[in-house]
Amino acid sequence: MPLLFHPQPTTMIKKFLPLALTLTLGLASCSKTDTPVVPQSGITITSGVLSAYPEKEIAATGLVSLPEVTEISAKVFEGYKTLKTVKAPKLTKIGDAAFKGSALTSLELGATVPTTSDDAFEGTSEEKDLIVPADKVADFADFAKKHHFKTINGAPIPGTVIEIKDGVLVTYPIDKTPADGVVTLEATVTEIADGVFLDNTKLTAIHAPGVKKIGKAAFKNCSALMTVDFGGAQRPPLAIDETDKTYGTAEDAFWGTPEEKVLVFDESKSPNFLQYFEFIARHHFAKLDGITIPKSLDGKYFKVKGSVLTDITSAGQSYLAGQGRNGVLVLPSSITRIDNGVFTQRFQNFKAIYAEGVTEVSSFAFQQTGSLNFAHLPKLKKLGEAVFTDNASLTAVNFPHLEEIGHICFNGGSNISGNGLKITYISLPAVKKIGRGAFHGNYKNSGVAVLLGAMPEVDFTPYSDDDPFHDGSVAFGQMKDPVLYVTPANKASYQITDGKWKNFTVKELK
Repeated sequence: MPLLFHPQPTTMIKKFLPLALTLTLGLASCSKTDTPVVPQSGITITSGVLSAYPEKEIAATGLVSLPEVTEISAKVFEGYKTLKTVKAPKLTKIGDAAFKGSALTSLELGATVPTTSDDAFEGTSEEKDLIVPADKVADFADFAKKHHFKTINGAPIPGTVIEIKDGVLVTYPIDKTPADGVVTLEATVTEIADGVFLDNTKLTAIHAPGVKKIGKAAFKNCSALMTVDFGGAQRPPLAIDETDKTYGTAEDAFWGTPEEKVLVFDESKSPNFLQYFEFIARHHFAKLDGITIPKSLDGKYFKVKGSVLTDITSAGQSYLAGQGRNGVLVLPSSITRIDNGVFTQRFQNFKAIYAEGVTEVSSFAFQQTGSLNFAHLPKLKKLGEAVFTDNASLTAVNFPHLEEIGHICFNGGSNISGNGLKITYISLPAVKKIGRGAFHGNYKNSGVAVLLGAMPEVDFTPYSDDDPFHDGSVAFGQMKDPVLYVTPANKASYQITDGKWKNFTVKELK
């Protein structure tokens, strides 16, 4: 019987081991992915830079995963209609036309906003979603808007939709502004947040019948805004005192808006007359639209010569003294000047004066009218000497066209020096000349905001006459930590270092 050859066990192991390992690894791979591994060709990644990715290598799902890629070169995915989703958590740069004309619907990135060419996503879907870490959504908002993503993490991009939360208008994108520029808010909107309409040059009118609070820079630089309407509310968004937190409008809410804009006033709804006047005085409005302005002044009460209010009769003094409930005197537009001392020491219930046509107020006209809160004279160009001296109730001085202020015009005077002046806001963007002691006084509040244009001619020398009280009374004397706001263009005109403005903190009005 022939002898059979039996190979040694070690020989058989060496022969079949590679095959066994191959089968084992292949089976393991299949069991892990459920699909065989497909060899990829043409994909080029060098030092984290993806320079080529053939469309035929894109999975059937349209997914491309690039876990280690930091840069996608120009035109890598241009025109790819099978591309749907790209995941690139380390991506920091996207080249020219990288996704141009592709069918991309979702892009997942990491914490870094990549530098991106302007045309990188040109021609892609306007419905695509950007996926980023939840705490980085705000950082990616501009990127998403620029490259026409519809959502971030499935939610609207911040600043691209009108957002209202718990009665607060949070965002109102400029491209949502109606063609006529008129924005109307529901009465359920009670607050406009900081910067909502900032730099909205399309906005021409705002109707906000429920608004009680307006945040910082909410309408700042709205250069076309001409009408504001609070729906005839009993009270505009005005804080009556420092403890009132329900109502209020930020100091800079309407900075940079036209001085000619109007605030709608509906007399039929009996709004608070005085508070509306204070609002327009503080926030740069030319007038109220809807008040009744007399054609002329009753001769029983007033003396008028031509266009000049020259005096008040005895009957007129009694008449005006009874205005404590309303407290606002409205002059006809035909009155262009108020003569010397017309209102001095008269009708202490008087709260405000409104005169659309007045361009000049002569000396001592309102001296010691101690209840006067403010005067709204939108066309005023000149104030004489001591016009408002000894007015302890003045809160805002806002004369957009005033050019010349006489000596001790807003001076605290001896009669109220113990109580202190209440002025907190002074806006004189056109003023060219300020007399001695014009704003001298014992100010009750610190941080008075002073808004000026180019540096005016200011008489900083002490005011002195027969009254010893005036000795040492300089233009801005006794102000507590005043703040001077000027535009960058005008700031250079101020001689900040010469000591004349040393008491002011100077800020740019941007």
